Amino acid sequence: MPSTNRVMVYIAAFALTGMMLLTVADVVGRYFFNRPIRGAYELVGFLLVWAGSWGMGYCQIKRGHIRVDFLAQRLSRKSRAILTVLANLLGFIAFTLLSWRVILLVNYYISLPKGNATDTLGIPIFPFVIMLAMGVGMLALVLLFDLVHSFIEVKRK
Repeated sequence: MPSTNRVMVYIAAFALTGMMLLTVADVVGRYFFNRPIRGAYELVGFLLVWAGSWGMGYCQIKRGHIRVDFLAQRLSRKSRAILTVLANLLGFIAFTLLSWRVILLVNYYISLPKGNATDTLGIPIFPFVIMLAMGVGMLALVLLFDLVHSFIEVKRK
């Protein structure tokens, strides 16, 4: 699973780079040549799905998220381990539910006869919603592994 998350984070970095380059090109075209890139707003939004969701599992594995623990430092090791179990449980539940709801949204977009594409470029929306479900689902899976690991840590202490 870490190798899958590593591949996903590279794709997320590629998408973030694409967002940056597309935005710069759109701004330069708009303000210097009076020719903005048609559909740039839509493309940046789609790239944001990849950049935003596909890096979350890797960030959780690397513990790269922000954590405020000035209160937790005052607790015993066992209490901190219990708080970690609760945090992982809540995160797992939240992201599992989010993944499930996004999968339902995929089904909704696929079932639409019209309106399943963007206005400017006519790009189908559902593949990007699938990408969002994959990113959020991967984070839920990582949180499940963290939950099991943190539960084992509570048992040891």
